[in-house]
Order: sequence, then C-alpha cells, then structure tokens
Amino acid sequence: SDYDVRFVFVWPRERYLSVSLPPETYDLGVDAENLDLSGWDLRKALRLFGKSNAAVLEWLGSPIVYREDAGPVGRWRGLVAGTFTPRSAAAHYYGLGRNIMKRIGEGGGTTTAKRVLYALRAVFAARHVLREGAPAPVPFAELLAASAVPDRRRLEIAELIESKASATESTAIPRPAALLEFLDRELVAVSAGLADAEGPTPGSRELNALFRDTIRPTASAIAR
Repeated sequence: SDYDVRFVFVWPRERYLSVSLPPETYDLGVDAENLDLSGWDLRKALRLFGKSNAAVLEWLGSPIVYREDAGPVGRWRGLVAGTFTPRSAAAHYYGLGRNIMKRIGEGGGTTTAKRVLYALRAVFAARHVLREGAPAPVPFAELLAASAVPDRRRLEIAELIESKASATESTAIPRPAALLEFLDRELVAVSAGLADAEGPTPGSRELNALFRDTIRPTASAIAR
C-alpha cells in the first residue's frame, strides 16, 4: 500500500550543546507518492543500537538503501558483531510474535494474511538469532529458507504470500488453524531458548566515539 522509508538524521553540532534537547524523531507521514517517511536522531538510534534494538539492526541490514553516507554507516555496521546481544534481539521478536498471535486470537474465525506472515517472520527471526547469535536477515524469503518448517506448512505459507500479494492488506481470510498451532509451538521453543541466550554486552565507548565523530556543523542524513 505504501513504501516504508526509514532514516537516521544528524542535527548540527550546536543543537546537541543546547539546554533543550533537539527532537529525537521525525514522522513525516505518507506523501503523495506513497512514501511513508520517519526517522530517528543519531543519538537515539545509537542508544537503541547499543541495546540490540531490532528495528535499528534491520535498518542497517536492509537490502534496499536509497541514500547513505558510507563512512559513518560503514563504521556503524562494523560495530554490530561486537555489540550484538542475542537475548535482547530474540526477546524483541518473541514479544512481537506473542502480541500478533494475541491479536489473531481476538479476531474470531478470521484474520489477515499480513498478520499471520508478520507472526511467522517474528518467530523465524527469533529462531535465527538464537541459532546463529547474529542479527536476523531482513528478507522474509531468506528467513523462511533457513527455518525448519514442515513441507505442508511451507505450502500454506506460500499460499498466504500469494493471498497477500493479490488482495488488500485488510482482506479477511479463515484462520489457518494448523499454521497457528505451528506458531504456538515455535513460540514455546523460543521462550525456552531465551534462558540460554547470551546476555548484555557492556560498554559504549565505540558508540560514543562514533556519535562525536559524526555530528557536524550542518545536518546530514546518514542512513535510509
């Protein structure tokens, strides 16, 4: 229905030295070309990145980049391996999956293909993080290919993808009972895996250095 465009922006250096902190977010809404534009200030983005925030990691790992300042963004990506906390990222996806499943359960006998696919992506992403100890890839097809899914469930997922592509996002479909049971089992497995996942990675010296080196006298967008 639209194109999600996410970006990180940098205020002029003087704004960070003011008594009043500058805004940390910009939500520009959907424009005439169906571009849904919103972004975070660099300091907020780095703060969340230090907590292995899944949204920031997905922005950095997106296969589609519209504009990028290669220097600071490349340096930022180089910090992923040393700061990534599997437990935090997997817990995010687990919570997301549970919330979506709750909404599906409240919808009676119908739901939407989009909602089920979002729940699947959350579970597959959590499984990937726990299995690989690394951020989950952004493309759903890549996550699905690397996940242990029975053949019958794969066929159902393919049908959901086709349904989502050929109808509106709000089009109701019958609740896929077997696929939802599969999701419930996967969420239980993820919950059990969280207890053994790697805990927080201390230290923010590199993030502070990146922030200080990146802020400049004029504003600049540095990521999608």
